[in-house]
Amino acid sequence: MSYSWLALGVGVVLGTVCAVSRRAEYSFGSGLATVDITDVAVLAALIVAGPEWALLVALPSVLYRDRLRTAFEFATHATILFSAGGAMHLLAAPVLFSGGFSPGSVYGIFAAGAVYYSLDALINSLLLRLKYGTPVIRTLRGSALPLVPSDIAAVITAAGAAYAVSAFGPATALVLFSGAFAALMTLHMIHERQRESEALREENRGLREANAAFAARLIETVGLRDGYTHRHAAAAAVYAADVAREFGLEQEKVQVLKTAALLQDVGLAGIPDEVLLSPPERLNSLGKMQLEQHPAHGERLISGIPGLEEAAKWVRWHHERMDGSGYPDRIRGEWLPLEARILGAAGLYADMVLDGPHSPALPAQEARFRLTGEAGRGLDPEVVKVLLRVLDREDENYAAASDGRFAFPAGARAAGEQAV
Repeated sequence: MSYSWLALGVGVVLGTVCAVSRRAEYSFGSGLATVDITDVAVLAALIVAGPEWALLVALPSVLYRDRLRTAFEFATHATILFSAGGAMHLLAAPVLFSGGFSPGSVYGIFAAGAVYYSLDALINSLLLRLKYGTPVIRTLRGSALPLVPSDIAAVITAAGAAYAVSAFGPATALVLFSGAFAALMTLHMIHERQRESEALREENRGLREANAAFAARLIETVGLRDGYTHRHAAAAAVYAADVAREFGLEQEKVQVLKTAALLQDVGLAGIPDEVLLSPPERLNSLGKMQLEQHPAHGERLISGIPGLEEAAKWVRWHHERMDGSGYPDRIRGEWLPLEARILGAAGLYADMVLDGPHSPALPAQEARFRLTGEAGRGLDPEVVKVLLRVLDREDENYAAASDGRFAFPAGARAAGEQAV
């Protein structure tokens, strides 16, 4: 075993690369040309310093808790590396001990690479034959041949590392190799974080869809009690989304607002029938207080849905008015976000054009007149102006909330998809 401080430095760096790569399974390339960084490090050690150093570099990849497997892996690596080192020695000595990179080194490198991967494939095939009876030829064809492009890429990469040692010196080559490995490790970590983030987004999306669908079913349940709430929610959702688009809000915000409109009266699910089904003028102070708390109950239900935390505030304030006469917080319009103002206007107009349990539907023209009368008092005049512009552009069925776009079942099924 030839020894030098340079060989020791090369061994330490490449051994560290092997240890880190085993933990994170770093690789580069794509498809059939994907290269395992561990193979590159071991082959580079073989070419630069010889099979003894390569075996030391490979040690982190052969150590297991199971002693029998460790012995098998060590014996396998020793057989492969000393055979590959012998093939290279027939044509050239290791780069550190030969005085430089020569044409013979190129032939020796590819001879060593051919022996390295051929023996690895043969040993694995024989192992499968002994354990499971799988024919060796079938294993070689199915598993070894498809990996030939990546094997060639690994040998070329290792040859490049050896040439760098010869051309720029071992220290410079190690710095370059370490820098490239650090860059690869950083990219791998970024990829892993992106994959974890995507998995988390998928999990949140699933929770969001399930929770939004549950809230929509609560709205539908209230609608079965009073025959109205689910229809009002569906109509308000359509009007609110169209007004938001007219304001130029981003599509993601529009979808969240539409979902908030669809779920805005979910807090009514906890209101007793004697309050829910009674005309507002017949309610006593306790009944009025219970009814005016439904936006706050809705906020609590919706705030637990991932992606709807901000929308929960809009739901809380959808009955607030510009002059402070709304509920539950009696706040004035300048403190209300635009989305809450849109919900207020869309909900009020939908309430006017739909048959309710205590009041018949108004003609669309009469509803527009009353909507205009609320501008600057209860409703934001800019929101009213935009809603009227949308109504003028659409047909009579749209103005009366009477076509298929306003059917609640479609909105309920879409609730999970729209909750962004």
